[in-house]
Amino acid sequence: MKKFLKWTGITLLGLVLLVLLASWILASKFNNEFEKVYTLTPAPVAIPTDSASIERGRTLSVGCRNCHDVDMGGKVFFDDPNIGVLPSSNLTRAKDSETEGYTDEDFVRALRHGLNKKGNPLMVMPSEAITHLSDQDLGCLIAFIKSLPPIERTFPKRHFTYMSQVMAGAGLFGNLFAYNVIDHEGAKNITAPPIGNSIEYGAYVARFDGCKICHGANFGGGKSPDPVSPPPPDITKSGNPGKWTLEQFISTFRTGKTPEGKVLDGKFMPFAGIAALSDVEIEGLYNYIQSLPAANPAGNKIAEK
Repeated sequence: MKKFLKWTGITLLGLVLLVLLASWILASKFNNEFEKVYTLTPAPVAIPTDSASIERGRTLSVGCRNCHDVDMGGKVFFDDPNIGVLPSSNLTRAKDSETEGYTDEDFVRALRHGLNKKGNPLMVMPSEAITHLSDQDLGCLIAFIKSLPPIERTFPKRHFTYMSQVMAGAGLFGNLFAYNVIDHEGAKNITAPPIGNSIEYGAYVARFDGCKICHGANFGGGKSPDPVSPPPPDITKSGNPGKWTLEQFISTFRTGKTPEGKVLDGKFMPFAGIAALSDVEIEGLYNYIQSLPAANPAGNKIAEK
């Protein structure tokens, strides 16, 4: 009996050590991502200085406010005691900010490729969507950011619980570093269709606004990798949004309330970025979504958010 208990104890201790080792490897894998350095010289983008272009950039920047705050001075946009604290970067090039001394090239590298000035990958930076902005629109966005007055602001440093580090290393939060999924060779000399209500322009909006990041490759919704986010809905014809009229679609973005009476939560559905676009641009997005096949035929419906 003593021999049995002895070996049982040794086995259990071995299993505990294996679990601890595996957790350490996964946590280290996640933390090491921040220290990686990639050498990348982005293709040049012309940065305009005229007021119309800066205004276009202001419109395109509205979606950035969810994380970077209304004045682009950054904020703590995620704070959960079970997961950690994550502040966003101050984009105003203020003294001691992450973007202090940023050049045009540095902004292109960050926005289009998901890398900071030193070449470290940026976490939870939706560059996999922003990379699809045309050179002209990207130039306008950078022009607007450069026009902002510097705002000196401090916030807590990035911190994650050990368990969240392990989960992130295991991929349970999805891909957290956009650099890993961007086609860097193709991210240059990008053009956009003429602004209008065409399906082609709507597809362009869906790409740069990152609709697929949450709603899936076929826009059919499903499970979000964000641990605190509700499941994104199917927005094709097999989901409620796919059945809305154009007027209802536009009204949802303008008011933040769906025809069914659901109030959109900007933390999970960043509708303000689309709401800032013109009616004709939103109509283009509507026409594009309407052109998609039903993602979830009857009997395989994804729950609405």
